[in-house]
Amino acid sequence: MDEPKPNRETIWLPIVLVMVAAWIVYVRFLGPGAPSDFSISGDKRPVDYNWTLQDLDGGSVSFSKYEGKAVFLNIWATWCPPCVAEMPSIARLADSPRLKGRNIEFVCVSIDDSIDAPRKYVADKNWPMTILHARELPGAFLTDGIPATFIIAPDGNLVSTTLGGFEWDAESVVGELEKLAAIPPKTTKPAEPETPES
Repeated sequence: MDEPKPNRETIWLPIVLVMVAAWIVYVRFLGPGAPSDFSISGDKRPVDYNWTLQDLDGGSVSFSKYEGKAVFLNIWATWCPPCVAEMPSIARLADSPRLKGRNIEFVCVSIDDSIDAPRKYVADKNWPMTILHARELPGAFLTDGIPATFIIAPDGNLVSTTLGGFEWDAESVVGELEKLAAIPPKTTKPAEPETPES
């Protein structure tokens, strides 16, 4: 008598359960820590603020509104487990008393296929950072993976790029961002008025 062949669900269920268990162990014991040797003193590259994003209601938001401020810019997606794992630490960082009222913005840009996914994800959260959605990323923020975090100084220079999930509310990060927020914004010298020739 032939034995019944196992169906696909019977074969894949144990594999999926093992993968889920492995992910839980990773997040709990080996997951994101504070970024080691976090520093804002890396390469300085000017940022192009000509980038239009969407708020979670579908309205247009120009990235130029952050010009002249320090910006903690996180690129993430709801389908990315390390992205989701680090989001609460970004919320705690943005809520740090040492950074409140300083010249710094915390902006998390979802690259999900639609606005619906991030909107649903943050609906029941009272996070202090700005959540936006991007249809595409400009050249300065293109990345090989996510989560990716870019730190922009008030003078308009990109001063740090970090790939991977971390616990962002570490004291070392808070201290570096305090120093960054104190950098004066880039000012453009007004043109000298022309004097009539005599």
